[in-house]
Amino acid sequence: MDPRGWAEIAITIAVSVALAWPLGIYMARVWQGEKTWLDPVFKPVERLVYAAGGVKPEKGQNWLAYAMSFLAFSIASFVVLYLILRFQNVLPLNPQGFAGCSPDLAFNRCEPSRAR
Repeated sequence: MDPRGWAEIAITIAVSVALAWPLGIYMARVWQGEKTWLDPVFKPVERLVYAAGGVKPEKGQNWLAYAMSFLAFSIASFVVLYLILRFQNVLPLNPQGFAGCSPDLAFNRCEPSRAR
């Protein structure tokens, strides 16, 4: 490896270590419900997403509600990915003009046991 590669590794480690402390403090404040300096930006977006999803932030989830939310998200993700793969040829941002997948191939690419 050349010196440029080692420098890139050193810079990546230095940036990660330098950001660990302030990011940890920020995350701790968010999880404890304290005010942060990014609240003016993220709170309106958070309220909008909560309203769209019918989420009540003051109410927690039991295991059954969490499991149902997880299943609903997984099913929705599966359907969206399946549709993207099937209709890839008509979607925008397809400069190579790839054709859509066949139904069985799209299904096999989407199934959770294949997601690795």
